[in-house]
Amino acid sequence: MRIAPLFIVALFWATCAQAADQRVKIHSARPFGYFVGDLIHARIEIMSSADAKLSASSLPRPGPLGVSLDLKDVGVHATTVGADTRWDIDLVYQNFYVALDVRNIDIPAFDLRLGEETISVPAWRVGVAPLREIAPEKQERSEDYLRPDAPAVYAEETEPKRLALAFAALSLLSLTAVARNRAWPPFQKRPARIFSAVARKLAAQTRAASEATVLPLAFQSLHRAIDLANGASLLAEDVPGFLARRPEFASLKPAFDRFFLASRRAFFSREGDHVADYTLGELLDFAQALARRERAQ
Repeated sequence: MRIAPLFIVALFWATCAQAADQRVKIHSARPFGYFVGDLIHARIEIMSSADAKLSASSLPRPGPLGVSLDLKDVGVHATTVGADTRWDIDLVYQNFYVALDVRNIDIPAFDLRLGEETISVPAWRVGVAPLREIAPEKQERSEDYLRPDAPAVYAEETEPKRLALAFAALSLLSLTAVARNRAWPPFQKRPARIFSAVARKLAAQTRAASEATVLPLAFQSLHRAIDLANGASLLAEDVPGFLARRPEFASLKPAFDRFFLASRRAFFSREGDHVADYTLGELLDFAQALARRERAQ
């Protein structure tokens, strides 16, 4: 009579062990075709009760697992499936086995602790292959062991020539524009840029001294530049004739009229009137506008 209870207990224990084994599933990216240096990705799926917690200390640690196999990375993710929890353990191995022929290598087993229970993950295998065959297939003639020469590839030269000519023409045009701007030969005999020079001079004077000191000198410098561009002294009454001869400055007639009016007030009115009426900044803007139209010619 005692044998029956012991038989029932043994049968229950075997059934539980079989269920525990069935809870472990091993998935790999592919079971074969790995070369030396390849990474082997695997996922271990373990089903457990919702209250069971995976012990992090029982996880395999990255590092060498043998002479020719390393564990590179370990990742854990838990997913609720109904009343249970599925533990996904992602493992990344690296193969260093230099195979001379196609064969299988073992991925070692390990144990995990889920709550009070220890679950064994069994060893599994992957197939490795050599990078090249050790001995080629036997041929009748020695010449058959050699591969044929690769055929010569003829490059199309028409398009590169067209592109080269186009870029050469563009480079020449760019160089010509820079030479003209810098007065390099053969453009060294271009007309002098009077207003460009006076604009640079006025900008330097503006930074060096106060407005009250610089403004009278700036009026004189710009007057001399306008006289030089006209070929003679230019008064306010002569401005229309000057603009008729130099139409590139015609759009600046209001600025000419304001400049000559401010100049008359600065030199022939009460002292200080010109400071409030015409600022150094406005004079500098007028000189720079003249310089821009001068450079455009």
